[in-house]
This record gives sequence, structure tokens and C-alpha cells, in this order.
Amino acid sequence: MTTDFVVVGGGIGGAVLAELLGRGGKQVVVLERSSAPPPGVRPEILWPRTMEVLFSLGPREVWELEAVLPLRGVEFHDGRRIVPLITADLLRDAGVQPFSTNPNQTRESLLRLGSFELRRGVEAIAILKEKGRIAGVRIRDTATREEGEIEAHYTVGDDGTQSLVRKACGIDMQTREFPMDFVCFECAWPAAVPAATARFWLNAERRTSGIAGLAIVPLPNARGAGLVPLLSRVFDATPSAEASWSRFCAADPTVREVIRDRRLPHDFVRVRRTEGRAHS
Repeated sequence: MTTDFVVVGGGIGGAVLAELLGRGGKQVVVLERSSAPPPGVRPEILWPRTMEVLFSLGPREVWELEAVLPLRGVEFHDGRRIVPLITADLLRDAGVQPFSTNPNQTRESLLRLGSFELRRGVEAIAILKEKGRIAGVRIRDTATREEGEIEAHYTVGDDGTQSLVRKACGIDMQTREFPMDFVCFECAWPAAVPAATARFWLNAERRTSGIAGLAIVPLPNARGAGLVPLLSRVFDATPSAEASWSRFCAADPTVREVIRDRRLPHDFVRVRRTEGRAHS
């Protein structure tokens, strides 16, 4: 087929661009390798300019019902007391209103907007070139393994740090793994933590155990996204790490309420991040 734009990857950036182009009268196809919404929950903060764009694409009340929540503050528990890091007064004085979200839900809300064609379970495996110009992508159905081609006037890459599109453009980007892993989970929001306020508990044994602590970020509908930063060696399930985790959870009743009977790291979703930048 031939289209005006093909967007490889249905992340927040690619989905917003596709929706804006579709509303502008362009024919747009978005390719998403996963056949279903990503499993699991992880925390993310969206800043005011991002929210302005999202609110221009759909009613604010719908976004706040489904995917985003105005963040009132951030507090820190050092093992003895709770310290406010960012307060509602500070955000008001700065004129900044961040929003917390589960990015998987945000992107799903965007992909349902409908001004473009979404193809799930389709991956880009090669770039089509014509006279030195990128002219579309070769695709493969992840279930049937059937291959095909999509010709496009413009090809957009929102396909991650190992971007096929970026490499085809000759743009080099050196990346490295972030020195810590993150394990994530979803929880009911604990009554002891103020609504719409993120909290981080510091682990006193972080240097010996490799487990930095626990963070929870509020989500809509009295839910929360939890995150535990830790070193990769914790995944070896060493007895010392397990014992430290048990002591950390036992030391605070709110942590016990949040974690419940989850075992580390087996009952969490592991997120490994890479970082880097392109020169152009």
C-alpha cells in the first residue's frame, strides 16, 4: 500500500504526531509491534507543555479519568521521618503543574483516538529506499510471519533506542545501560500517604543489598505505580538481598501495605533503561 506517512512505533510521540497529521487531512499508518497493550504498570511524570498537547486532543476530564493525575507534591522518607521535597505551594509559586501517569495507559488512550490507521502485531524489518531516499518500510506480521511493504512519502521513527529508522538515516547514537534496573508494580493507594503525592522510602541497607528503596507515584482511581531501583545482581536472588528486602518492608507499616506479599524480584516487572544521545 501507499500512504502519506508511516510511523514506526506507537509511543506517545509517534501517536501524538499521527493524530495531529490525521486531523490535518493526511493518511497515516502507525505500526505497533505488540499485538496487545503492554502488560504491567510503571510510573512516569508528564510536564505542562506535554499536557497542553494531550488536552488539545481530548477533554481533560477524560484524560484524568483514564490516564493522568495532577501531582501535588513529592516527599521523602529517610527511615526516621518524612521530608517534603516538592510541595503544592512550591509548584503553585513556580507556575508548574506536573502530571503522573502510567505511560502504557497514556499511549493506549492516544492510540484509540482514531484519526489514523493502527496496525498492531506488525514490525518493521527493513527500510525501503528509492534513489537514496527513504520511501517506506518492509513489514512482517508477528503472528503469521507474512511480509509486505508500505510505501510512504514520509517515514517516521518512534521505535526506541535501537531505532531501525534512525540507523537507516545514518544517524549514529551511542547508548549505554543505566547503572540500575527498575522493577515496577501496581498497587492500591495507601491511606497513610496524601492523595496525589509521590513518596520515596530510602533503604538503610542500600549499599550492601543493592536495593535503593521504594517509590510510589499516584495514578487515577486511587491506584499507584510502584518502583524499586536496584542493582542487577539482586536478580541473582542472593540470600542477603532477600533478607535486606524483608527487613526494609517490615520496618514501615505503609511499605508493608504497599508491597503486601510480593517477592522481590519475581513478582515485579523488570525495566532496563538505556541512555544516550544522537549528534544530529
